[in-house]
Amino acid sequence: MEIVDYARLSQEVFDEINLARHVPNSFVSSLISKYEFFNENIYTPPGEFPTETYEGEKAVNEAIDFLKSQEPLPVIVSHPGLQRVALEYAEDLVESGDFSTPHIDTQDTTPAQRISRVMRWAKMAGECIEVGNKTATDIVLSLIVDDGNEERSNRKVLFDKEARLGGVVCIPHSVFGVITVVDIVGGEYENSGHTQQF
Repeated sequence: MEIVDYARLSQEVFDEINLARHVPNSFVSSLISKYEFFNENIYTPPGEFPTETYEGEKAVNEAIDFLKSQEPLPVIVSHPGLQRVALEYAEDLVESGDFSTPHIDTQDTTPAQRISRVMRWAKMAGECIEVGNKTATDIVLSLIVDDGNEERSNRKVLFDKEARLGGVVCIPHSVFGVITVVDIVGGEYENSGHTQQF
């Protein structure tokens, strides 16, 4: 049985997010390499079971076009409060097993409300959830492609030009293997207008 260092994986995901923001083109070749494993909407990477996607290659193509045109953005800085918020929500998902209302925990709080417990966030607050992937690169690629999410909200959070602080947590799940939660804000300021992205 594979032993996963979840603290290390969390840091690797954080680093990959910053690489994607700072050098967007660096992920294009990884996405292109996925083409050969698609059969319509079925994705079967080597050594893995087939996975049915919502959009197939269409979403991958869109993500590639996005990355090619995306301007470099500032990296985000790790914030312990945001890591705690991400951990608490990830644990809530594991304990409840309820994925029917993404980003709303069992106490009916939103990401912005949870983040507000640890800081006065500024400009933007967003959260990403990724389930099932086990490597940092695959987790971040999944968030960038954002298959089946018409609004591409995960991608928008990762590439928000206002994003400055973040927290990432990966923890084990008995069914899905790994759950990843990312919380990002535009900064920590007082008397700033708030906009929410989920």
